[in-house]
Amino acid sequence: MVRHINEIKKILVSPDYALIDCLQQMNDAGLQLLLVIDADQRLIGTVTDGDVRRALLRNRGLDIKIAEVMCAHPCTVKEGTSTDKIRRLMLDRNIRHVPVIDSEGHIIDLILWTDLFEQKVSQRMEKVVIMAGGKGTRLDPFTKILPKPMIPLGDKPVIEIIMDGFYKHGFNEFILSLGYKADIVRLYFLESDSRPYHVDFIHEDKPLGTAGSLSLLKGQLKDTSIVTNCDIILEADYSDILNFHREKNYDITVIGALKNFVIPYGVLQTEEGCLIDINEKPSSNYLVNTGVYIIEPAVISLIPESQFMNMTDLIVKAKNEGLKVGVYSFEGRWFDVGQWDEYRKTLKAFEYVLGGY
Repeated sequence: MVRHINEIKKILVSPDYALIDCLQQMNDAGLQLLLVIDADQRLIGTVTDGDVRRALLRNRGLDIKIAEVMCAHPCTVKEGTSTDKIRRLMLDRNIRHVPVIDSEGHIIDLILWTDLFEQKVSQRMEKVVIMAGGKGTRLDPFTKILPKPMIPLGDKPVIEIIMDGFYKHGFNEFILSLGYKADIVRLYFLESDSRPYHVDFIHEDKPLGTAGSLSLLKGQLKDTSIVTNCDIILEADYSDILNFHREKNYDITVIGALKNFVIPYGVLQTEEGCLIDINEKPSSNYLVNTGVYIIEPAVISLIPESQFMNMTDLIVKAKNEGLKVGVYSFEGRWFDVGQWDEYRKTLKAFEYVLGGY
């Protein structure tokens, strides 16, 4: 249960840090938490991904100091506090991180929800639909042999790693939408019945886009469902996302992530042919679509049967029909293995956690 001091060091920040500088640190650490300390290394606040999301929704901007975002009176426990007491505290306060401090307020440990409740995840009723029918042309020539869902990460295909991740959050019902080289995917899952979750299949006889095959599930998806692409891995708290979706009464929730894009050149600012300034390798931040969505049955009814439709078109149609569309801003780690550069980065990131996602 004890956290190594080097892991805690990765999430320590000063209250004077700008929010934009802390986002990458939070993402790299993968704990969805930062600990704010003063000059004497005493804990003065915490910042969770929820705090960041609320600041973004209030349009506070990315240049504000972390002190304006942090919880200034975080819930902590003293060294030696019993596990049972910490467990009750987490349940009563609905918190997922508890710093352990000494008598002077210095951080000596960090207890996470997963430390105490990892084996007690409740079974969820929502179904997870994985869109796995595309050709994966960005990964040619690899996908000329294997379909994109079967791209290996360690000793498992990426689609199974995605499903294992959902299962650890309590999801047990999966529907795979297949098309290109469907038999390979189907046989992989049918050849073994040892998996702890249930897998069903639908098949698109022709390419139907990233949303079109959902029309095949009309009448089957009778409650809130999750729809995800087959090349996306999110280290997300889906309970929080689903709570957000339901509290806001959204029909579609798009899970977005803040991503930094760097222009690998010096950008010239000119006026009438004269050089004004050179901005070397500028960067910009955008809230991008991760390819994971929470949807309600009413959305499925908008999809024409057996017709090509991308999810972006479905979202626009839903808005035009008066349905509510929301965005959940996600600050955790996410991996897109649908293109070579990102696939290589994912392989490196998973070298030490394969089998443990």
